[in-house]
Amino acid sequence: MASSSNTLAEVLLSRRVQEMVVNGEQPVSLYICRDEKDAQNAPISPLAPIPIIDLSLLSSSSTEEELQKLKSALCCWGCFQAINHGIPSSFLDEIQQVTREFFRQSMEEKKKYSKGVVEEMEGYGGDPSPEQGQFLDWQDRLLLTVYPHDLRVPKFWPQNPQSFSEILENYTCKMRMVTKLVSKSMAKSLHLEENCFLEQFGEGATLQARFNHYPCCQRPDMVLGLKPHSDGTGYTIILQDIEGLQILQNQQWLTVPTVPNALFILMGDQMEIMTNGIFKSPVHRVITNKEKVRTSIAVFYTPEKNKEIGPQDGLVNEDRPRLFKHVKDYEIIHWEHYQRGMRALHAAQV
Repeated sequence: MASSSNTLAEVLLSRRVQEMVVNGEQPVSLYICRDEKDAQNAPISPLAPIPIIDLSLLSSSSTEEELQKLKSALCCWGCFQAINHGIPSSFLDEIQQVTREFFRQSMEEKKKYSKGVVEEMEGYGGDPSPEQGQFLDWQDRLLLTVYPHDLRVPKFWPQNPQSFSEILENYTCKMRMVTKLVSKSMAKSLHLEENCFLEQFGEGATLQARFNHYPCCQRPDMVLGLKPHSDGTGYTIILQDIEGLQILQNQQWLTVPTVPNALFILMGDQMEIMTNGIFKSPVHRVITNKEKVRTSIAVFYTPEKNKEIGPQDGLVNEDRPRLFKHVKDYEIIHWEHYQRGMRALHAAQV
């Protein structure tokens, strides 16, 4: 039998945070993740000096300096800001605008694409209810598998705005080009064969697009938009409009700055496994804002289903012994731990 707190969580998740804000409701206890004392003592998070990588240089004939910058960024930070990625700023504006238009629609329209509350991942709504004792996130989201095509679930693809599907199709093509370039560049930065990570991801590597809407919150000192976690992906490509994403570095939360027209690329646990711990999968979270609505688009790049991944042979030696086992469908292990407020990386350790 479900506990009373889990039942309440399911009731809250069957509604929408955006709806609560429109109705003038305050966050209830299941959204509160900090007490008054913690909130008062929490320091202001400074901006993180996230390295900026010029992707156009990675595909040019003289790339060594930029490759070393990339390696350093992923060893130290586990993330970077990608500029000159070949996607026109006008198109980035388009996909951000169509995302805002989707969330501005009536609740009745958006609920046509609703997901199940308890287990279902894809569709419109909130993440499935976490295990007892875990707080809820102050956000609504739309999650869609966009590649491979045969894994798409058409009933969740919005018909309104009318341009949504066409723009998302175009964005998917561009994300595939970015993941190909980044995967090859990461391999070359480690002096590996350039296709080695692409081979680990497999021909059927998946891309999922998560459209996030973080409504204004009257208690940003006590409520988070997204709980602390690392991603269970290979890596994640994020387009954000205003600041709110934070990463944990040396036990301090640092805010990821918004760089005009940049894509923020964040390593997931599976990339840390493939690189035998050389590249880091950073813990991150999203804070809420009392005055501004925040929108972001995250594209998750994950190895194909049932594909075994593990440390690349060239990265295991006497000086750096094997840190991780070979694993399949790590994202499932990751999700089980995430729902309990835990990291899963230890489950793949030797």
